[in-house]
Amino acid sequence: MEKQMFFSVKALIIKNDTFLAVYNLVRGIKIWDLPGGRMEFGETAEETLKREIKEELNVEIRPVKVIDTWNYLPADNCQITGIIYYSELITNQIKLSEEHDGYEWIAFEQAEAFFTKDFLLDQIQLWDWNSIKNDAVRFTKSIK
Repeated sequence: MEKQMFFSVKALIIKNDTFLAVYNLVRGIKIWDLPGGRMEFGETAEETLKREIKEELNVEIRPVKVIDTWNYLPADNCQITGIIYYSELITNQIKLSEEHDGYEWIAFEQAEAFFTKDFLLDQIQLWDWNSIKNDAVRFTKSIK
């Protein structure tokens, strides 16, 4: 059995103590995720994230700072490893593609109640939301 490995990036987009999450309906259950996707050959992580967010949400973003890394083994022969960037919305008129069934702005303290993807939930549970928000705002101001 040939093993496959992929690299992926996700965006943590924050607004008013909430973050943007997308979902797909699977047998009537919302499976939550952060927006983003797999890297294509020749892209940087930032280019991948910008392309994926444009495709999924029809908005433009600016990746600002790496927040975390993650690893997921969906099958015995497949591994997906990735990074999560705090990202700023440049345009904010979200128009979802057919890739997801919906999206919501989720309050930081409700993240654990929404997220079901084990690999992402494990990471989110470790995050210090105040620190992420403060660092991201400070970093954003310093590069403007």
